[in-house]
Amino acid sequence: MDSLQIIHSPTGEEMVVLPRAEYDRLIRHAPASARKNDENARDIAIFDEEVAKIKSGASIPFPRAVVNAILDEGLHPVRAWREYRGWTAAQLAKKTKVLRTTITQIETRKYKGTVKTYKAIAKALGVNLDNVVE
Repeated sequence: MDSLQIIHSPTGEEMVVLPRAEYDRLIRHAPASARKNDENARDIAIFDEEVAKIKSGASIPFPRAVVNAILDEGLHPVRAWREYRGWTAAQLAKKTKVLRTTITQIETRKYKGTVKTYKAIAKALGVNLDNVVE
């Protein structure tokens, strides 16, 4: 911390000037209550929370391949995740005990599917329910 600089305000108050990287490091380690008014700190806190969720298994990050398949190729999320896992529709059907034709109809948007079906698919794929529903 030899790059700190102390200056005095017109009222005589001492103020500390420090490099941005050091400020960011201090903010990251500050309690959440102390960071809530700083936009960068809020972003860091949100990022830290998401990382903690991923590490705990409470949140599944979207692989780039899945995002691209959904957004660029227009695939149904079920098909994007299934292909990402390297499974055929028949393999997913076997894992979910859902008819292969039902999975194919969901993936081709010919059938909406039931909540029960989507729960089984999400569980088999190892993702949250909202990751497979359009």
